[in-house]
Amino acid sequence: MRTILLSVVLAGAFAIAAPTTRASAAVTAVPAMSAATAPVYALQVPDKQIEITVNDRGGVRWYRNPIWIALAAFGGVIILLLIILAVRGGGTTIIKE
Repeated sequence: MRTILLSVVLAGAFAIAAPTTRASAAVTAVPAMSAATAPVYALQVPDKQIEITVNDRGGVRWYRNPIWIALAAFGGVIILLLIILAVRGGGTTIIKE
């Protein structure tokens, strides 16, 4: 049972540390555009001025983000499992005849 727990903990740690390849997938998914099918934005004239204002997000902190909360919970579970595995020890059972 100890080896199964250890392998689950290590698999989770490796899954978190593995690099993602989202950027390369996004680059390969874009089809090649020729000059004949490219949109022509230079000839378009906007008929009114567009004003964009960016406001403060109201003081939302990074630690209130659900992704950070989930990562912290997952890390806590991994650390708890490692502590449990270390406390249980790796003693050997010796049977005397």
